[in-house]
Amino acid sequence: AFCVLLLVAGHETTTNLIGNGILALLSHRDQWELLRDDPSLIGPAIEEILRYDGPARATVRLVRDEHEIEGRLLAPGERVFLMNVAANRDPDAYPDPDRFDITRNPANHLGFGVGIHYCLGAPLARIEGQLAISALMQAFPNMALAAEPGDLAWHRTMLSRGLQQLPVALEG
Repeated sequence: AFCVLLLVAGHETTTNLIGNGILALLSHRDQWELLRDDPSLIGPAIEEILRYDGPARATVRLVRDEHEIEGRLLAPGERVFLMNVAANRDPDAYPDPDRFDITRNPANHLGFGVGIHYCLGAPLARIEGQLAISALMQAFPNMALAAEPGDLAWHRTMLSRGLQQLPVALEG
């Protein structure tokens, strides 16, 4: 069961990392061109993709001990949804957090969680994302979106974020 969990979790999130990353890069053409012209930026680009529009929207935890937060009582056994995407856009942590900047290299993002719940597959996901995006960029340096970003359909799930499809034009 654990192996199946790793396979499924690793496949879906890495697929979404690559899709979300291509969308972010193509939606910010200056960043696409910067990475195309300087492939050594792929590492920081992956970190910025994870911060800016990573595949993990939320993490679910069970309350162990009773807590009160802003007047709301959290009882043991209740589910709590920790919103990674909100933390990754925190203006106290990231200057101009809504700007996509592959030179930012945000080492403290929550794209892979934190602490004892840090993603076991994070190193593999980083390598897969770097290889896939680099290969696509090298093979199709003039790739462009073939749809408006607002017209794209996203999978309807609360915990992850990924496109149903990403139409692209391979020669621009």
